[in-house]
Amino acid sequence: MSFWSAIVRTARDEIADLLKRPGEAFMYVIMPVIWCLLLVGLFGDGLMRSLPVGFVNLDHSPASQELELKLQALPSVKPVSLASPQAAKEALFSGEIYAYVLIAPDWDRNTGKPDAAALELYFPKSLYAVATTLELDIKQALLAIETEKLAALAQRARITADTAYRYTHLVSLNAVTLGNIAFNFQAYILPTLIPGVLHLALVFAVAGRLVALWREERVANWIERAGGSLPAAYLGKILPWWLLFFFYGLIYIAVFSGYYGWFVHGSMLLWIAGLGLFFFVMCLLPVFLIGLLMQLDWVIVLSGAVGYIAPIYPYTGFSYPLDAMAPWVRALAQLFPLTHYFRFQGEQWIVGAPWQSSLITLGKLLAFGLFWLAAGAWLYKRQVLAQCRKELGHE
Repeated sequence: MSFWSAIVRTARDEIADLLKRPGEAFMYVIMPVIWCLLLVGLFGDGLMRSLPVGFVNLDHSPASQELELKLQALPSVKPVSLASPQAAKEALFSGEIYAYVLIAPDWDRNTGKPDAAALELYFPKSLYAVATTLELDIKQALLAIETEKLAALAQRARITADTAYRYTHLVSLNAVTLGNIAFNFQAYILPTLIPGVLHLALVFAVAGRLVALWREERVANWIERAGGSLPAAYLGKILPWWLLFFFYGLIYIAVFSGYYGWFVHGSMLLWIAGLGLFFFVMCLLPVFLIGLLMQLDWVIVLSGAVGYIAPIYPYTGFSYPLDAMAPWVRALAQLFPLTHYFRFQGEQWIVGAPWQSSLITLGKLLAFGLFWLAAGAWLYKRQVLAQCRKELGHE
């Protein structure tokens, strides 16, 4: 049997065996899709809309009512009318509203006078993303309203429309939030969470299916079906899983760059190739974990896989820049493949970096796989041989 025939045969055995185990098929094949769909349901709309905001209008003038209606028309605002500042504070403390606007008595009548009452806005910054979204929307709306008033006054003073526009646009508000434009969580969180979920599920599936061979004492049969070749047996075992999760990854790229319309500024083909390399590298992690930890227990192997991958999001730099972290934390962040994949994804998707730069990043990803093979292959082979001797009664 040739090396490639052994890989194909082992891959077919893996698929056939999985089809006989609906519980494992559901856990390893269907559950990752459910996790991703739940995330899309959470953040797919992207922008925050219909957030409860309290309005306390103690002026009751036509101008204040018009202002209130304009602010209530903002997409991010779901208006909640309240009778007093105390009621607004109580609603804020109880979580019924996220912010409130207070229009003081005689606000309109005293506008422009030294003792005029200010329009009061309350945003609890402990809810940073929500408060900042509402603050930007409401303040930009207020600026637009005041600009319209000034333009109307300038035209009544017989100033041309163009001159009035120049005079009333001396001050403008531009809000730029790097890495999170307009707080669109569709583009901010989903491209981070979905690859992370997929690579965690892939490693869990590969490691889980491999340790099952030890639990059920089928290691010797697995190697025999691959013609006695351990590399062919392993590659055949991981091939169906790599193809499945690579397919999931292609759907992810198609949805975000196509359906959602987030344009790819670099090379789509290089992005796809890098995603495939990333998943292949993650398929090699169980070699290291089984070689190092299987002698303790198969549960330790699975725990090590989840423990290494699951807590890594804060270290990838997606929510807090790596440059702002402590030096030792920055060094620790480099020990996770997802950190480098995010950098590569950003280079091709967002920045449009030259392919030479991205190849360096992909080289760092590949280094993880080479290290896991170099450090774990010998130990892994020992575990396989020991288990084969045990199953064949040679111990």
